[in-house]
Amino acid sequence: MRKALVRAWMAARARPLLGYRADLEKSQWLSADAVADLQLRKLRATLAHASTQVPYYREMFRTEGFDPASVKSSDDLRRIPVLSRETLTTRFADLLADAAPAGRFVRSTGGSTGRPLRFAVDTHEMMTRSAHIHRGLGWLGWHPGDRVAYVWGSDIDTREHKGWMGFARDAFMGVLWLDAFTMSRNRLDEYLDRLERFEPSVVIGYPSSLHLLAQRALETSRRPRLAGIECSAEMLMPQVRADLKRAFDCPVLDRYGCREAGVVAHECMDGSLHINAESVVVESHEGELLLTTLNNRAMPLVRYRNEDLAVLGERHCPCGRGLPLIEKLQGRLSDIIRTPGGRLIHGEFFTHLFYGVSHVSRFQVRQTRRDHLEIRLVATDGFGPADQQTLERAILSHGDAAFRITWLRVDKIPSGQSGKYRFIIPAPPDSADDV
Repeated sequence: MRKALVRAWMAARARPLLGYRADLEKSQWLSADAVADLQLRKLRATLAHASTQVPYYREMFRTEGFDPASVKSSDDLRRIPVLSRETLTTRFADLLADAAPAGRFVRSTGGSTGRPLRFAVDTHEMMTRSAHIHRGLGWLGWHPGDRVAYVWGSDIDTREHKGWMGFARDAFMGVLWLDAFTMSRNRLDEYLDRLERFEPSVVIGYPSSLHLLAQRALETSRRPRLAGIECSAEMLMPQVRADLKRAFDCPVLDRYGCREAGVVAHECMDGSLHINAESVVVESHEGELLLTTLNNRAMPLVRYRNEDLAVLGERHCPCGRGLPLIEKLQGRLSDIIRTPGGRLIHGEFFTHLFYGVSHVSRFQVRQTRRDHLEIRLVATDGFGPADQQTLERAILSHGDAAFRITWLRVDKIPSGQSGKYRFIIPAPPDSADDV
């Protein structure tokens, strides 16, 4: 009865969302060439809008001699300078469209890297973002009205779930909200109890928080019945994926996005990360992602560098979708550690080093100075001096022999202010250059 009411309510109050999702359900099965043609039409419209309605782009296109009408493919975007986070901050007013679309409002990022920023979206943009989320969840068998649980912690998202209004809305929509900020052992047991009673179709959450739940489920031999898990907001490491599958016996898919551009890509059941090409153009410039949004008329972002690293794919997925692929996500530019000798070490070096190490449930590498690493471990007594020496030798051998390493055994490693968990925290630029 509740599902039928939710679907009736959506038909009456969220008709545009359902229409967008219906369009996306069709466009995902177009050929790769047809998807590229659809994307190009939307790109041209976005650039034309930006050239007439957005002061920053009016000025920049004129300076660069760029004519949106001359665009023949997404490759022509290379003629446009990259938009940085710093420019988005300092030129915020100039990046807003002159004629504000209906429902324009300002949002902000969670600031997981310590540098939150503002951006603007409109109602149409938010509807299309929701439609993409619905399509991605549909790949796990979810349908509007099915129960969904979140293990999440962002203050931006949490607000609407608080108070009696939030409780009533969640009860009607079939939503269970579990706070990722408070993940003590007792709270993990409580969350597993609530998941067993709630019986969600899908659970969405941070990989690190879901991993804690999975480890506790394995310890207690408890398995809430789930149709699938969708991870987001952090890197989904292979060991975490394996533990989630082992604990909950269901498919585990990844989702990639950022606040500024929305959901960029979803993983399908064949393991490919498909770009939502109907809403964003994705480029890779020297490994860094550049994003061009296609629906947001309040503040279109063209070649926006979000400081994430990834490799784009050229192959076709066996699932049959014509959507382009991200072959591999590599984390954030802010997860790069510069060694005393000047080398750059990606955070994945440490995650691959620590995952699979017995008796270590959580770790974090903090670079306090260019030559100093502080490594925090949540580990059992089974992790001994020999294990520590093996890890240290690997870091000094493959990283930099000049590192000084301090090991700290802790009971807990908290998540950041945004709710996301950071494995690697490089030294600030002034500290790194101070050595």
